[in-house]
Amino acid sequence: MTTWNYRVFLEENGDYVIREVFYDEDGCVIGCTENPVEPFGRTLGELAKHIEWFKEAMDLPTLTLADIPCESKKKRKKEKSKNISHEQLLAELSLGQ
Repeated sequence: MTTWNYRVFLEENGDYVIREVFYDEDGCVIGCTENPVEPFGRTLGELAKHIEWFKEAMDLPTLTLADIPCESKKKRKKEKSKNISHEQLLAELSLGQ
């Protein structure tokens, strides 16, 4: 199961921003949002919760985009897939031409 949280990033220009960071089942970082995020909420309570999560991000180590793996999600999903191609199926069933 993939999990996420907010993390502080140090940008190349020296600015600090917050992004959503995503983790795999083992807790390893697998990606982050391309753009920084802002707190939001449909109610004051929701907004307060997001601000609290932003504050929690301040207690975690600061990241940079260089800390985020470059492997694409498509490639990762393909590696986990147990599907085989049509050609592979025909070959395994000895139905290939």
